[in-house]
Amino acid sequence: MTDALFATLQGERAFMTPPPHQLRHPLIFYYGHPTSFFVNKFLVAGLIREPVNPYFEHVFEVGVDEMRWDDMSKNEMHWPPVADVLAYRRQVYQLIRSVVETHPGLEPGHKQITEGSPLWALQMALEHERIHHETSSMLMLEHPVEFFRSTALLPSYHESLADDDKQVALRPVAGVDFPENEFLDVAAAKVQIGKPRAFPSFGWDNEYGHREMSVPACRANKFLVSNGEFYDFVRDGGYLEPSYWSKLGWEWRCFRNTKWPAFWMQDGPSGSHRFKLRAMFDVVPMQWSWPAQVNFHEAQAFCKWKQAKQADKKVVYHLTTEPIHQLMRDAKDRSVDTSSDVILTLPERSNMAAATGKNLNWSYMSFSPVDALPPTAHGFHDVFGNAWEWCEDMFSALPGFRVHPYYDDFSEPCFDGEHNVIMGGSFASAGDNGASKFARYHFRPHFFQHAGFRVVEQKMEDDGTITLATTDVNAPPPYVNGNPFRSSERVVVSGAETKGEAAGTSCKDLFEDLRRKSEQALEAFVAKSTSDTLSKPLVARDGTVAAAKLRRQVKCGEILVVVPSDEATPAVLEDKFELLATAEVPVFTQESATEARVTAETVTAWKKIQD
Repeated sequence: MTDALFATLQGERAFMTPPPHQLRHPLIFYYGHPTSFFVNKFLVAGLIREPVNPYFEHVFEVGVDEMRWDDMSKNEMHWPPVADVLAYRRQVYQLIRSVVETHPGLEPGHKQITEGSPLWALQMALEHERIHHETSSMLMLEHPVEFFRSTALLPSYHESLADDDKQVALRPVAGVDFPENEFLDVAAAKVQIGKPRAFPSFGWDNEYGHREMSVPACRANKFLVSNGEFYDFVRDGGYLEPSYWSKLGWEWRCFRNTKWPAFWMQDGPSGSHRFKLRAMFDVVPMQWSWPAQVNFHEAQAFCKWKQAKQADKKVVYHLTTEPIHQLMRDAKDRSVDTSSDVILTLPERSNMAAATGKNLNWSYMSFSPVDALPPTAHGFHDVFGNAWEWCEDMFSALPGFRVHPYYDDFSEPCFDGEHNVIMGGSFASAGDNGASKFARYHFRPHFFQHAGFRVVEQKMEDDGTITLATTDVNAPPPYVNGNPFRSSERVVVSGAETKGEAAGTSCKDLFEDLRRKSEQALEAFVAKSTSDTLSKPLVARDGTVAAAKLRRQVKCGEILVVVPSDEATPAVLEDKFELLATAEVPVFTQESATEARVTAETVTAWKKIQD
């Protein structure tokens, strides 16, 4: 599949040109990266003893986790010629073939390959390449269309695009040009999330573990939000109204000067709202019934716009969540059912859309209409496939998570509160990551993927809050730079009206109560851990940075309390302090009159033993 995708590139320039946003490597990297991954992981696992091409295995080793949308310092490298990378790919292919043909663990009737087996690295590399089929196809979509020409090696676009005689409406009408969306009930229920380690297939580290969650009743869109439905947001000036956007989302929108989705191609003068659509290798007539391909910021802004138009001010619109996604699925596709996984039972050489009703696994080279494939038993379309769904959840570990030694930085660096979960996979998702019911993936909120969204409707409580059950609430470590996640499922709704008062008024007492309780928890820890000393402890409230400044003010025998503490704290205090106690305490942070968060942070108490 890698060679089929890259066969569409027209000339060396297409391989060597970075994407317009300059936030990712040029496509030549993604041609060589999956190949070098095989070699590097085979070396780590002991399947081979020597590298193939040490320079290539270095230069193609690490991609970029797209950082801020204004970080453009990525492409200052000299890349090898395409012909050299092709020769390298052929050489490594022979190496892989040799391992498969000669390793005793792959003889007919071999035992199940488990996490502890060196052959786990083979499965990991195969699944990693499937991820990069999708990554590469997404980056191709961001390059000029002139760089590509389709090939018979790849599937066709969905047949909804084949009707050349179909007249495309300039102003789409619901029920005519795209299906009219509606909300369907999602009953309150408990869900289980996580893949058992004994399940007989490969899994990425973040899939393993177990969590049971209670999900409150809500309603969710029957369909993914289509281009036609999103058009009303664009035409209504949704991209130009800051109240619909988060602070970070508005900064991104202004920096990019974005006024409509990235893959809508302007087809008339500014303000005419006439658009075509960028498909993989072509600019095509607008497909109003296909899912709107947007990032997290745009999806959230649409929800805020829709809520502003709603007469019932006790209703809140937000994106789906990982637990709600479980409830929209058919029973056999939920994590709690460990009897099978559809990706393992797919007949060889079959089209997954035809076999399972899910636009996954390259059934098509494009999205399909949001109503084209059959719904789940609960009436929801495209819960799996067509387009990933942006979720409100920040990406976090499940209880029982552990890093796999063959790939120690696959998930953990993204437990930082800056990556959102995406669920369900897209037309380009294959294998474990996306096509499996256990998949849970993630991207930064400004990142473009083959991703869309659906809206969830939830009733607000009288105090201006909702219960937002997301997998990041009270998520276990590891964390990046301290715990960035919520400690409560209660979320204050910005701008909500409660009993005739603005949320800013009604939230004041709630925030004060949360602040007081957080302080009481910290005070209780300090009192317990310093009961043997008469001097008042010094508290470093800005964590390790503050501890570094205050450490010299602490006298021998006195106590320094550090909140939040992290892995760098002991190094800063050197060997002049002795650790007395450690605990998790709630830390309250108020961000505005209507927004606050409570996070569980590690706090430590240290006694100075040497001046």
